[in-house]
Amino acid sequence: MDQLRKEKFAQMLIKVGVNLQPGQYLILQTIPEGLELAQEVAKEAFKAKAKDVIMIINDPITDHIRGLNADVDTLRSVPDHKLEQLDYYLRQDAVQLSLMGSYPTLNNDVDTNKLIAISQAGNDVRNVVRKYIHKNVLQWTGSVVATQDWANAVYPELSDVDAFKALEDDLCKMVRVDDHSDVIANWKTHCERLGAIAKKLNEYCFKSLHITSELNTDITLDLVKDHIWTSAGQINKGKHQVSYVANMPTEEIFTDPNCYSANGIVYASRPLMIAGKLVTDFNITFKDGYAVACQASQNEDILKDALFKNDATRRLGEVALVSKHSPIRKMNKVYFNGLIDENAASHLAFGTSFPSCIKNGEKMTNEELLAKGVNVAISHNDFMIGTDKFKVVGIKDDQTEVVIMEDGDFII
Repeated sequence: MDQLRKEKFAQMLIKVGVNLQPGQYLILQTIPEGLELAQEVAKEAFKAKAKDVIMIINDPITDHIRGLNADVDTLRSVPDHKLEQLDYYLRQDAVQLSLMGSYPTLNNDVDTNKLIAISQAGNDVRNVVRKYIHKNVLQWTGSVVATQDWANAVYPELSDVDAFKALEDDLCKMVRVDDHSDVIANWKTHCERLGAIAKKLNEYCFKSLHITSELNTDITLDLVKDHIWTSAGQINKGKHQVSYVANMPTEEIFTDPNCYSANGIVYASRPLMIAGKLVTDFNITFKDGYAVACQASQNEDILKDALFKNDATRRLGEVALVSKHSPIRKMNKVYFNGLIDENAASHLAFGTSFPSCIKNGEKMTNEELLAKGVNVAISHNDFMIGTDKFKVVGIKDDQTEVVIMEDGDFII
């Protein structure tokens, strides 16, 4: 990435993404390939008068080496100091930013049980951050940087150099970074557009949704009572009461389904990367809120481990709507990355919900949330179901039906 784009990318992450305020710490987690961008982000953070920048480098290649050599129990364990470091700064009014990438073929030679252990350990670390996210007191964002393995998977027909450049160009387009326009203004316009759709959805106060597609998805689910549809630029309930954008890129408008209500079957429209392996051509069947069966053509065991870990992971925690005119969708690529692929298509998630998507949810205990139908779980896995013929019908308390999406796009 050239210097101009790095600077714009960093400005976007600090000024719009986490929206860092004077005196706040920045927890900056990055993969090694993101180090140059991370250093630019650190400069931008100090320009915004950050108190300090805490850099944490997470190396998937070292995890691959560990996966080949360490035992499962070692891989599954997380030292207390690693959790406490994060929690310490989050208690001190920190914002949190992650620069992630994908390594689609890196772990092909690692035992599945070891990959699951590494994934579970990473989820334990993420749950420290989720605790503050669910209280809606944390300004946070996640974004992406290119890796060579990822570039080669997305652009196998190109040379290493050309594939890497093509992927970097794609990532910049996804986050509205270019050589000419004002990236901050680009994001302001984008957030306003998504916010207008969320506002309309909230005005309807739908009781339930009926979702269908040409892949034979056919599922009905209730929304929690007093649900809130949310989009990019949500308002933080913490000390500073400022807006932030949780994921960059983001194209979704999302809320909480009632986790006891889903009935039907959903067919994935894109592969899903779980624990370093790609789950493909899969479907999940729900009855009375619980996943009761699933099938996949590849890595079904990985999907089953994540889905059937316990009763909470068997229930849905999110429904998110994304137009088929999303710029990511228009690129007509599978990116082997959950953050990107979930913003190319409407999706559901099994696992934990968002307390911020129900009125006064941040003040509720886990027991109170569950009583309202807001799922509380140890993990959150998005999977894509949006297609060209995707249809969503909203059903009100009086059984009035309103078509929200038709042929993969919003019509409200």
